[in-house]
Amino acid sequence: MGTLIKNEFYKLKREWFMVFLLLLSLLPILTGGAGAIFNDGIQTVSDLFFFMNNQFSMFFPMVIFILIGSLFYQEYKNKTYINWITYGFSKKKLFLSKIIVSFLVGLSFAAVLFLLFAAFVVGLNAIGRISGSISPLLDLAIGFGIEACSVFFITTCAGAIIINLSRNIIVTSVVGVIYGFVSCLFIGVKKGFVVPGGFAYRVSMYFSDQSTYYDASVSATIGGCLSVLTCFSVLFVVGLMVFSHKRKIES
Repeated sequence: MGTLIKNEFYKLKREWFMVFLLLLSLLPILTGGAGAIFNDGIQTVSDLFFFMNNQFSMFFPMVIFILIGSLFYQEYKNKTYINWITYGFSKKKLFLSKIIVSFLVGLSFAAVLFLLFAAFVVGLNAIGRISGSISPLLDLAIGFGIEACSVFFITTCAGAIIINLSRNIIVTSVVGVIYGFVSCLFIGVKKGFVVPGGFAYRVSMYFSDQSTYYDASVSATIGGCLSVLTCFSVLFVVGLMVFSHKRKIES
């Protein structure tokens, strides 16, 4: 497994699209930063986080779809998939290595995004453009981390299914864009906790403003956690089954 993971990282180092994905993942802080700089009003940390998190919930699923799609697509494009099988590497390990790498890279992107957000907030506070304390940053980091992990695991598995069914990176990228927009539709819905993306967003915002959480907080939390676990389990198993399906070249 270690060899496969190292190989995935080695291949990513040579790919130009990683720069594009990093820039796309940082778009929330770039657009939010520009808005805050040109806005003459005094803003709070919660206001800035609200805008950044809205952008994050939309754009990051797209980033993950393209990332996991590219990891699998390289095997099909370069015809190296059969080589791993021939050398005795199991399909399960090959699948897991790509899922793990996608998660680690996505989490790194999210960490960079939040660190830049924190630095930006500190900078605005230093010039008097932030009202109130910036101490909520630690709480926001916890909520944002929970949201990121929930989104990454489920989106990675969903993207793995699409790329291995289509074997087409363009199709996978388009589905990722649609997935990102659709997931945002459930953010404000009362029963939106049944959709992992909507639930993860509301959990994250809870650390910023508790009034934004669901009215029936206990049932919503239980239902949301069950939804996240169920969706991840189902998508992971389906993704593994799709990837493990015997292909003609293996006969």
